[in-house]
Amino acid sequence: MGTSAQDPAGQGQGWRQPGQGPPAASDQGQPAPPGSPYAAPPPPPPRKRRKGCLTCGIAAAVGAVIVLVVIIVTVVSVGGSGGGKDESGGSGPSGTSSASAGKGRITKEMYDRVRTGMTEREVTAITGPCESSAEDEVAGVRGKVLTCQGAETFSAATFTFSNGRLAAKGQVGLGGDRARKGSMTKEKYDRLRTGMTEKEALAVAGACEKNSDTDLAGSSATGYTCTAADGLGSASLTFADGKLVAKAQAGLE
Repeated sequence: MGTSAQDPAGQGQGWRQPGQGPPAASDQGQPAPPGSPYAAPPPPPPRKRRKGCLTCGIAAAVGAVIVLVVIIVTVVSVGGSGGGKDESGGSGPSGTSSASAGKGRITKEMYDRVRTGMTEREVTAITGPCESSAEDEVAGVRGKVLTCQGAETFSAATFTFSNGRLAAKGQVGLGGDRARKGSMTKEKYDRLRTGMTEKEALAVAGACEKNSDTDLAGSSATGYTCTAADGLGSASLTFADGKLVAKAQAGLE
């Protein structure tokens, strides 16, 4: 008969000589000692739960709302620019300073008096009655857009409210023919670089008409239209927090 291998560490029933196999069922009442080939593996470490980034979510929501506001101002301004004629078929007068002048149509002087942060009542006290063209809620922010027909031919203005306060305004054509004839050229346009300050860019572009203002959640954006002398070509400039962030042109030579 062969001799059995001796238990080298005095581990008792938890120890088995090579080839003997796992402990019998009667031996399994006791856990295998540490270091035994039959010892249970250690449990995996607990998974750490990632803490949610509340400020990241808020920042993303605010960013989405700002983008939506800028899009609404641009689209509604252009889409509503077919007004400007009174009921008799002629062009309404410009340069008036009250809502009743110009037969209830907004002028450039009225538009310039409107400031972001005003309530809807404060805005319409200056502009007179305007049409509600859009209402929605995005990321918990209630939005409303008012469209006001302009006193000039093919002119209009839009006012976008966020939770009852004016967050953005835009206009097209309120400056009349004079605003449609600038000094923008392709050469000037090519000299414009993103990152320029508003003052630096406008010094290059020459006379431009401001057509949008947005102020929301501590960030501001401004848009300008710069036309060529012939009135056919134009460039659009977009500034965010005082820096040029985007430009586009059509028809410049």
